[in-house]
Amino acid sequence: MDIKDTNIGGLWSTHYPKRRTDSRSLMYCVSIAHAVRNVAQNNTSDGRAGRLRDALICLDVPADEFYLFIEETKCDEL
Repeated sequence: MDIKDTNIGGLWSTHYPKRRTDSRSLMYCVSIAHAVRNVAQNNTSDGRAGRLRDALICLDVPADEFYLFIEETKCDEL
């Protein structure tokens, strides 16, 4: 099964708003952030920013929320 065939955007939209109050939602967001980075690493676009942008679009994860989440959790190593 390809991760691009799953409803990552739907999972993100469900769990992102609850990430601060529900530890399970926080862990879903961390897992999704890992998945986004994994898709970006396997993308053939030029440059890291382009690959990440394309991965966010492909998985239907809002870029502004994703970057805020990374900043909030200090998940730069994802």
